[in-house]
Amino acid sequence: MTSNTPLPPSYNTYKLPEIKLSHHPASSTHVTPVILVILNRPEARNAFTEPMTDSLETAFTVLGADPRVKAIVLTGSDPTNTIFCAGMDLALASTGRSYDFDKLRREDYRDGGGRVSLAIHRCPKPVVAAINGSAVGVGITMTLPASIRVVSNRAKIGFVFGRRGLNMEACSSFFLPRLIGTSRAMRLVATGAVFPATRSDVFGGLFGEVVDPDQVVPRALAIAEDVAANVSGVAFQMSKELMYRGPASPEEAHLLESAVFFDMISGADSKEGIQSFREKRSPDFRASLDRDAPAAYPWWEEKDTKAKL
Repeated sequence: MTSNTPLPPSYNTYKLPEIKLSHHPASSTHVTPVILVILNRPEARNAFTEPMTDSLETAFTVLGADPRVKAIVLTGSDPTNTIFCAGMDLALASTGRSYDFDKLRREDYRDGGGRVSLAIHRCPKPVVAAINGSAVGVGITMTLPASIRVVSNRAKIGFVFGRRGLNMEACSSFFLPRLIGTSRAMRLVATGAVFPATRSDVFGGLFGEVVDPDQVVPRALAIAEDVAANVSGVAFQMSKELMYRGPASPEEAHLLESAVFFDMISGADSKEGIQSFREKRSPDFRASLDRDAPAAYPWWEEKDTKAKL
């Protein structure tokens, strides 16, 4: 989106196929600082499809550009709290694939999970994944770019690609080993097994919190509310990019961090953060990437991932 693109007056009425968006609280007639993005195919266990890909990519792009939105919660519609996302819709894949791979050129194909993961990663707002049930395949890999993951203690999680004759997707070969270490990541993909989310020996610190099923969304919303109220969006984005797009050595990291810090310390949000701390009140952060990004940002060359169709 560009800065001139109209933003929706309400996300409660903003319609996208196979997902829902909601204010928090849902009764609010105006756009709230925290917005829910909800996978909405409960009849198919929220299985991942091409329309869902398009909708999620659009939703995170729009929300990322909306200055009224400070944090996002991604979850699934399932009143029983047993399924977050069952992965790719294999029933559709076997009866009528979205892509005709016999006619499509390799260089024109982009996997749907990767498109969603990049949309979440590129979204400058903190994203909390509320995994309110089991998740396998793309159902779990698309949550890896989220800032925080809250999961049900009854959920089962599987990176099952090897058992389907497929490789890792949704940028998971980048995110998963960085989040839990190469050894744990290798075990998950080598076995393709499904494990309880409570297995910290398997998942390490992948999940920020493991809670009862009915507490997943409330905890995710509470975290998102706290972040929206108390964390500078620009400061969050700088720290996230420093971790994921940082240099290869401590010395280079030191130089880059120093350059970013030099501009941040004199910025409006830093002044407000320090002043609010001294006055023992909540901060009112108003900086934006468009106006207030450090001179060094972005310090990387952005790759064009759009297919040349």
